[in-house]
Amino acid sequence: MNDPLVFVIAPAASLPEGDVSWNDLLTAQRQGPGGAFALRLFTAAGTAADQLTQLPWEGALEPLGGGQQRRLICDAVVPQFDPRSNAIGVYGRNDEADRYRCLDRFPLLDANNETCWFYPTHDGSFLSWERALAITLEPGMVAAEAQPQAPTHYERSELKLLWSLLADDVSLTCVGLTYGGQRIEWPQTHSRPEPMATWSLFTVDTQADVALTVQASQTVFLETGNDPILEP
Repeated sequence: MNDPLVFVIAPAASLPEGDVSWNDLLTAQRQGPGGAFALRLFTAAGTAADQLTQLPWEGALEPLGGGQQRRLICDAVVPQFDPRSNAIGVYGRNDEADRYRCLDRFPLLDANNETCWFYPTHDGSFLSWERALAITLEPGMVAAEAQPQAPTHYERSELKLLWSLLADDVSLTCVGLTYGGQRIEWPQTHSRPEPMATWSLFTVDTQADVALTVQASQTVFLETGNDPILEP
């Protein structure tokens, strides 16, 4: 077997066993995560708490005048993998076209854990923008840029569940998975944003007794008559 591995996240009862087709894997994945959140982080030079109500619903910021910068430092979409209620199935291609066989199935919580991607990574003032999404995912594979080195032989110990502190979070969030040290991607076939988003202004000072302080938070809404944009 020299084809890349295929990964499906869904409730355990939805993961097929034995010899399956690609359509079987698509059907199973559609029973899995259906929600996500988009997160953007900006440096917040020159931004005051009372300005949050004026920030745009779609999360795009223009540079400020006077040489002050609001630099984008994180732009991510994180599916809600929900390890407490989902399992993962791992599949390898059979010799027949469009046929796969199940190599492993187990609860996501049984995967090895790894911490990563702590944002922001330095002290200062920051803006976070977060918006919920309804999504439909396809089965996952190792990210395209890593495909020449993608593992083709399966070992459960190589699968890692990634956890991170993001923005003004006070607890870890599951942000993805890797296999053999390579990021797994689940392509989105459909994405629809909720008609609201939340802006927060917070500071990070690692020398203070409390390192993270949220100064203000504001929910902003899509203007009536403007439909949310469907995203690929």
